[in-house]
Amino acid sequence: MRTSRIMAAAGFVFVLCAAALGSEEAASERNISIWGGYIGEAVWTLVWFGLLLVVLRLFAWKPLLAGLRSREKHIERQIAEAEKRRQEAEQVLQEYRAQLMDAERQGHEIITRRIQEAEEKAREIQAQTQKEMERIRQRMEADLERERAEAERQLWEQAAVIVRKLGREVFGKVLDEGDNQKLIQEAIERLREVEQGHS
Repeated sequence: MRTSRIMAAAGFVFVLCAAALGSEEAASERNISIWGGYIGEAVWTLVWFGLLLVVLRLFAWKPLLAGLRSREKHIERQIAEAEKRRQEAEQVLQEYRAQLMDAERQGHEIITRRIQEAEEKAREIQAQTQKEMERIRQRMEADLERERAEAERQLWEQAAVIVRKLGREVFGKVLDEGDNQKLIQEAIERLREVEQGHS
């Protein structure tokens, strides 16, 4: 509809221009200048010019303004949509940054918790190791004490046997139980003194 109006206005303008050119050619043929014509021609020129302006306003200027306004509104809508998308993108970016910071915080908390758990586990293992070492030490000390007592018992038995032999060989008789115990006790005391002197 708008295109047809523009085409009609253009056709009308073309007709007016052709008429004007025709009148100009006729004027040129009569060698009449624009300032040297009749007043009627000047009036008709002004009338045609005014009519041309009216036609251009009705069929060319208004559609052109409407098209420009439509184009302006379209550009404004595109600018508004672009601004809206920019704000949405900014909001998404802020949400992404917030999520990233939250993920970093959670990662830091997880690492800290894992380090604390590892330290607690290391302390438990160290405590268990110390308990085990203490248990092994006590067992070894008990074994050493038992072996020492057994060695001491065997030593005293051998000493008693030696004392009996010495009694038979030195005194020529078999010692009775009282003499035997007395000699054994003396020998033990002597051995203990010797042992303490070495220690």
